[in-house]
Amino acid sequence: MNVFCFGAGKAGGRVVEQLLQYERRRKPDFISGAAACDTTAADLDALELIPEDARVLFGATETNGRGFDGDAERGAAAAADEHRKLLEPTDDAPIAASDAFVVCAGLGGGTGGPTAAVLAERLSEVYDQPVYGVAVFSTSTTDQQRASNTLRSLRQLVSNTDHVFGFDTASWVKDDDEPISDEAYDTLNAELARRLGTLFAAGEVTTADDVGASVVDASEIMNTLRGGGLATLGYSERPLPPRDTSVVGRLKRLVGDDTESVDQIESLNRITTQTREAVRGQLTISCDIGSASRGLLVITGRPAWLNRDAISQNQGWIEDQTGSLEIRNGDDPRPDADALSVLVLLGGIDPTAQLTALQAVADADASDDA
Repeated sequence: MNVFCFGAGKAGGRVVEQLLQYERRRKPDFISGAAACDTTAADLDALELIPEDARVLFGATETNGRGFDGDAERGAAAAADEHRKLLEPTDDAPIAASDAFVVCAGLGGGTGGPTAAVLAERLSEVYDQPVYGVAVFSTSTTDQQRASNTLRSLRQLVSNTDHVFGFDTASWVKDDDEPISDEAYDTLNAELARRLGTLFAAGEVTTADDVGASVVDASEIMNTLRGGGLATLGYSERPLPPRDTSVVGRLKRLVGDDTESVDQIESLNRITTQTREAVRGQLTISCDIGSASRGLLVITGRPAWLNRDAISQNQGWIEDQTGSLEIRNGDDPRPDADALSVLVLLGGIDPTAQLTALQAVADADASDDA
């Protein structure tokens, strides 16, 4: 799936930067364009991979390029007033080559969440492609303003997009009382980018050898995400045994014989183990997986390891776990891969339990103001 990425606010821009880094490390390309919108000039200047002419500073007359200091109402008003400016990076971009837009933002501040919601709404009005959100937030925050901003922005983003990929940092940080450093945020964003990148790159090929037996194309991803709501991503990656580096093995590859002998029981066990790790391990949003209405299983690795029977069996297992019959599957062959990865996308999840604490903090804010 080719995507045009927008980063709204500091956190959103950094997520897009990590996606661009992931794409550089792994072929094929899946990002057709990238842009960033912010009210803080210094945060835009700190970006390295997003082109300078695709970085939009707005709200400068009110903030002098220093942001809104967590005031989401002012951030939303500025984004609405300058919505045409926010979309300028798409003017000369290859939008026809894009299957979808992806709008990334952190939801606790005054710029990212409100701007992402406005961007998503305007993109949907102007273009035919679906618009997906990427929402980074923390359900463990005790900051009343951030809790209120998160809830408000999440509701608006879910309403204005075709689906939202959520990332709750609370389940990824060991000590919630300590401020998260920029380095820690980069690590978290890289993990999110790896999961999103695996999903978006799955349907993009560079050679005929990369075409899977069951292709994960853009339509499969779109169908999984149809109907709106919030999605979580599970992931497992384990190294594969090295290729045959003997003289005979190298000679076989030189003459075009790139076949690899793999025990089918071993490939079945690997895929089964890693699928369970992906579903039962660390999701981008912790949730009752039984609440998922749709899902997608993607297996990436060297072709010989992509056991179709194993993939189908594990699709059935996810159906049993979720109670949904709308679970799709596909493989993503990468002849040069040194690892086998399993990605599980669960869409339409119910995050009520995870957001209860945020609502309590926001309600405390409201009662304090009364």
